Amino acid sequence: MMRILHVIRQYKPVIGGMENFVENLAVHLKGKGIESEVLTLNTDFSNGEKFPESELINGIKVRRIPYFGSRRYPIALSAINYLSEFDLIHIHGVDFLLDYLAGLKAFHKKPMILSTHGGFFHTKKFYLYKKLHFHTLTKLSLRNMKWIVADSEPDYVTFKPISPERIEMIENGINFNLYHTIEQEKGTPNRFIFVGRFSKNKRIDKLLSLIGRLKLDFPDVHLSIVGRDYDNLKGEFMNQIEKYGIGKHVTIHEALSEEDLLKEMSRAAYFISASEYEGFGLSSLEAMAAGRVAFLSQIPSFKKMVSDGKNGYLVDFDDMDAAEEKVKQVLRSGVQESVRLAGVETARQNSWETIVNKFIQMYDMVQNEDVASIRKAR
Repeated sequence: MMRILHVIRQYKPVIGGMENFVENLAVHLKGKGIESEVLTLNTDFSNGEKFPESELINGIKVRRIPYFGSRRYPIALSAINYLSEFDLIHIHGVDFLLDYLAGLKAFHKKPMILSTHGGFFHTKKFYLYKKLHFHTLTKLSLRNMKWIVADSEPDYVTFKPISPERIEMIENGINFNLYHTIEQEKGTPNRFIFVGRFSKNKRIDKLLSLIGRLKLDFPDVHLSIVGRDYDNLKGEFMNQIEKYGIGKHVTIHEALSEEDLLKEMSRAAYFISASEYEGFGLSSLEAMAAGRVAFLSQIPSFKKMVSDGKNGYLVDFDDMDAAEEKVKQVLRSGVQESVRLAGVETARQNSWETIVNKFIQMYDMVQNEDVASIRKAR
């Protein structure tokens, strides 16, 4: 039986797109007879909480290791000690763990693949440094990957120039059946939900500004913000909430359980995101699977996902007057059932039942290639 080690810097109970992706991949692989474990860091970046060294989460063994340095490039030297019992190492994200394990490939000799998850270009901060790192150290690290899995078209375009030979696009899967359980609960009119990290690139400040504008015409408007305070932004949000006088119109929920997240989502009619960058937009598809109608910013990954007015709505959050008017038009007419159901069908196309088989094919290919190369060396 093949054994896979998933390496990711943050994992459950931390909530986020990458964390959900790795958990779902591991669980669905287990259902197909492939054993997975997760190697991650022992601290929640958002609040400093320490997690147990070892834990079983949703049937998947999780091992956690200490680190030092910045959370943006956390140095965890003990990661090398956990590889020996696995057939393949699946690294998630572009950070120290990729560079370190790739650099020691000659020592541990394990086949590795990388899932890009947006790389590290989520924001323009330190852009020149990131670009230099990407075209030097990252490029060098990718040489020791058997395959690079781009989980979106923007990632494919970004990574292909520095790894042209072995890159394939496998878009993220969603736990469609889980979120679809609340599809018949239509939610409260004029109620929105956002799910994701509290980070700069999500532009939650735009959503708060929008609620401040909408409350005049829609006194019952409400926004639920659900996620982890990754960039310590909650204080800024509270100041904005006070500034716009929207205390009764906004609730902030941190670290909700899966069950509580579904309950909160079922209360909303709409999902909304003003994000300026998404590698894929996992939370948006999950909400669409749940029957929430999506309002999304006009970025490439969202434009690929949503056709405006057909399975959701695209909003220009760089022009808040236009954004306000667009959302008001939809709220005045109410949820269009055809748009809602088309969103559900869009989400269904990214079900894990389809995606997991693509990863299994890649794992088999890598393992067969590795066995063949060993035999050839003999």
